[in-house]
Amino acid sequence: MQWKITLIIFIYSVVGLAQTDTMFVQMMDGTTLSYSTTTISQIYFVGNVTNVREKKLIQNVIPTFQVYQNYPNPFNPTTTIEYNIPKPGNVKIGIYNIQGQLIRTLFSNFQQAGLHSIIWDSQNNLGTNVASGIYFYQIKFNSSILVKKLMLIK
Repeated sequence: MQWKITLIIFIYSVVGLAQTDTMFVQMMDGTTLSYSTTTISQIYFVGNVTNVREKKLIQNVIPTFQVYQNYPNPFNPTTTIEYNIPKPGNVKIGIYNIQGQLIRTLFSNFQQAGLHSIIWDSQNNLGTNVASGIYFYQIKFNSSILVKKLMLIK
């Protein structure tokens, strides 16, 4: 059975000290389904998400630290790195060469939960353009670390 999602609404209700988060999905046939957000681990779509706002809301429902592949990749001279953090915390983003040496710290600070992005301009910490090649970006969120590979082609 193939479902098409047209509208997603999030309702937050507080009862005493307990908070309940529910996601309501209105289907093309007019029926509405409800899901507890604590039970959702992945959401798949057939077709395209109708707008960016819905995509960001959906990504924020998933309660995990995620790092996405940079784009464009390969790149020259800039690339965008996106990541999602499930709650406020300390974030540090570093670019490493193939030998594992830190060549650039892009960000090191406290951030609020949500989808974030940062641009790397292919420069090192001294402001010098780096050579073509394979690099790695490492994102630390509190005690978790995720790494992805990227390629600079000049």
